[in-house]
Amino acid sequence: MDFEIPQEVETLRKNIQSFITEEIIPLEKHYDYEKGRMPEDINQQARAKVKSAGFWTPHLPKSEGGLGLDLIGTCIIFSELGRSPIAPYIFNCDAPDEGNMHLLSLAASEKQKELILHPLIKGELRTGFAMTEPSPGAGSDPTSLQTNAEKQGDKYILNGRKWYCTGANGAKYLIVMAKVNGSFRKTTMFLVPTDAKGYTMVREIELMGSHGPGGHCELNFENVEVPEDMILGRVGEGFRLSQERLGPARLTHCMRWTGMARRALSIARSYAKEREVFSARIADHQGIQWMFAERATEIEMAFLLTLKAAWLLKMGKDARQETSMAKWKVSESLCNTIDMAIQICGGKGYSRDLPLELFYRDARAARIADGPSEVHKMVIGRNYVSEKWDF
Repeated sequence: MDFEIPQEVETLRKNIQSFITEEIIPLEKHYDYEKGRMPEDINQQARAKVKSAGFWTPHLPKSEGGLGLDLIGTCIIFSELGRSPIAPYIFNCDAPDEGNMHLLSLAASEKQKELILHPLIKGELRTGFAMTEPSPGAGSDPTSLQTNAEKQGDKYILNGRKWYCTGANGAKYLIVMAKVNGSFRKTTMFLVPTDAKGYTMVREIELMGSHGPGGHCELNFENVEVPEDMILGRVGEGFRLSQERLGPARLTHCMRWTGMARRALSIARSYAKEREVFSARIADHQGIQWMFAERATEIEMAFLLTLKAAWLLKMGKDARQETSMAKWKVSESLCNTIDMAIQICGGKGYSRDLPLELFYRDARAARIADGPSEVHKMVIGRNYVSEKWDF
């Protein structure tokens, strides 16, 4: 691996870092802690500034209005965006839209791109990705998928329930994973408009963390008609396409989490350099310095795991093992770092005078979403024992 950051990416990183510090972080004061989201008018004003600055949809190819970054460059830039929980949406690269753009760009027909992808790139609509289901449906075990589509003439009749569909409230379209004619092997992705007859957004699930634009929702599909030309890809390609989407998407989560962990550590450092206890700054106490050393090293290790997985994907190699390693370790590093930052900042860290309280609530989902840590560890260990992966 070449660890040198290309000059153009480093310049872009510094420019975006300054933009986040000067334009985005000050907007966090408008965050509604009860509703768990930002006022949309402020979001739109900030989005206009991002477009003017030339930072819009940084993850996309230049041909689609992005910055033309490879996956490693995306890692580096997304780690800067992750320093603010409101930045990814403002830059039009938040979950699930960021992953859906990648998927639509890869598999959508020209008609589907015109209908969904192009407006999504412009920020004119939002989308959702509906795969997870309430028990006994699919969570970490995709073979338990219950949602089903029956072929009838030139359309499919979709029935099932989904939940934790991020962004569904207010989304224009959903990408829905479903079996076809009861066959798990024929699992397929369907593009469903949210004004379709038989579709219901049951509720926006109340959470301990941020809701973000569109929340995390429970959905019901009752005899929803989906035309044949609204299949994404082909029948039976659902799980192949999901891996094309979820692998890079897991890494983009890791990138953003790295940025949040770095900011939490920076907040704790600033506080430790100002706070005096027993006639000395707490930053000068060895016990505090060791805490910083442990977390800084853990963040760097996790980030390098992410870069390695991104490099393998860039080279067209199998990165499933490394992606699981990165997702597990970055999520653990994030939670450990924020917890330590709150401890150093004491009562102020526990209050809403600092954003650490918000970070702490948001970070807890990192060890569950996109595969719980236990599932990733099971996969890593199983691959090693079976010699599918080795050093």
